[in-house]
Amino acid sequence: MALNLDHLRAFLVVVEEGSINRAAARLLRAQPAVGRQIRLLEESLGTPLLERSSSGVQPTTAGEQLIAHARRIFRDVAEAEAAMARVATEPAGDLIVAIPTSLADQLGPVLFGAMRDRHPRVRLTLLEGDSHAITRWMAGNEADIGVLPEGSSDTSLHAIECGRQVFCFCGPADGFPVLPASMPLGDALSYPLALSIPPNRLRRLVDSAAAGIGREVRPVLNASSSHLITALMRQGELYTIRPRIGPVPAVVDGIAFIPIAEPAIQRGISVVWSTARPLSPAGEAARATLEELLRGMDGAQAPG
Repeated sequence: MALNLDHLRAFLVVVEEGSINRAAARLLRAQPAVGRQIRLLEESLGTPLLERSSSGVQPTTAGEQLIAHARRIFRDVAEAEAAMARVATEPAGDLIVAIPTSLADQLGPVLFGAMRDRHPRVRLTLLEGDSHAITRWMAGNEADIGVLPEGSSDTSLHAIECGRQVFCFCGPADGFPVLPASMPLGDALSYPLALSIPPNRLRRLVDSAAAGIGREVRPVLNASSSHLITALMRQGELYTIRPRIGPVPAVVDGIAFIPIAEPAIQRGISVVWSTARPLSPAGEAARATLEELLRGMDGAQAPG
């Protein structure tokens, strides 16, 4: 025995209308055709489903039981159709996202989690690098979408600024019994600093700000690895200057982030993609997710 959904739908409409004639009009079918569908359904189930009288039709005991099953079947069919429609339009495929080293720890994990939960059919590759690397990846089509400090300055890229990074003096939190609200740049430059290797946008901003107060940046270590600098900070050997999005001062994983002052140093952070080609559906999904995450970080409350 196989249920015919068309016959089952005709049965439900007949029950709802209380008349085969009215059901036929609603179904845009001839009355004999609807009557035949009901007979075939009754034959396939081996039991009468409707009682006919001069006043119309009423479901039999078997018909009453079938009504609940039929409605559940069509509800399941509708949900299945909706699910398949979502699959057909759901973003999918490979996507390469470039993020700056200064945001890798802060943005990378939440981006991965959000894309996995919201768009599980997108296969994500994350590239981490400095601003020059991200610009090169975008220009060479090695990344589909990126997050770029001062991204609006590159005319080859669409850019949506989603927040601002505040440059901070960073060091072991236990070295600051009371976390200061800020630190003058001149004082920060007096500490043994490890900084990223120039040229890059981070160093350009720091060097320019230092020149503005008549100072020269002389780090004791230039390093390409932010992880090495973090390790040396944790050992209490060195300090650094890093940008951070979100409220500061703050302590994150034992590292103090104290905003630089006199002068303050900030830069915009943008979601970027090439002007030469449109974003794929997966790229659009990542763009919306990145915008939401970055704006959320920029407006987040500082940890207590």
